[in-house]
Amino acid sequence: MPAIPTKLADYYKKGSFGIYIGAGLSRASGLPDWESFLNELIEYACDNNYIVQKKKKELNKLTKDPSNYLLVAEELKEILSSDLPKFIRQKFDSKSLVPSPTLCKVVQLNHKFIVTTNYDTLIEKAYAKVYHDILNPLTYKSASAINYNILANEPFLLKAHGDAKSAPNEIILTENDYRNIIFKERGYQSVLHVLFSTCNVLFLGASLKDPEMKLLLGYIHNIFHGGGSVPGNTVLIFNLEAISKKPGKK
Repeated sequence: MPAIPTKLADYYKKGSFGIYIGAGLSRASGLPDWESFLNELIEYACDNNYIVQKKKKELNKLTKDPSNYLLVAEELKEILSSDLPKFIRQKFDSKSLVPSPTLCKVVQLNHKFIVTTNYDTLIEKAYAKVYHDILNPLTYKSASAINYNILANEPFLLKAHGDAKSAPNEIILTENDYRNIIFKERGYQSVLHVLFSTCNVLFLGASLKDPEMKLLLGYIHNIFHGGGSVPGNTVLIFNLEAISKKPGKK
């Protein structure tokens, strides 16, 4: 492990500190990466007669290139329609999912908030395991509740792309989904503006190749009107995806 940056340690002590949890910390519990997730959706679509074998092969081939992920996701969302939330719920809210020791340690960090683009319930399970308490996640539809927590200086969990347990039909899967948020959820836009302009954010289990990460960063970029940096904020990115590429690997 490299030495912890002095700035990061200082911000942590001051309490002006947020955590972003990416898909890398969910893969340790057996959840798929983007390519595997899309291929599972393709398999599901084929098994349930939404697509034929020829279409399946075409989509499988597209998933080999990360630049096609959002395109394939858009097509699958249209193909599966009302069956997609059912798949999301079964996959990401499974009772068999167990948080990794790493994730349990992460929730113990002194933080003002946790932001994740993951749909799964692993963070809530880690919190329950560590603190023997229930953590109710907030989503992009919870702007007023998020604002309350910010003003009250109470830690909270923001599931930026939705929650597989409470509303699998409202998850953010495609670029069009994100565009809809930009125009329809103005309160949420203000919330992200506050979070990323007043706090320092440590990114864990994240990759700049991840389309979910790209969508979130693109959204933040849009909030600041295309500026090259976030005013008054230092964003420190630690890529820890290597710790959890295989289920159970620490």
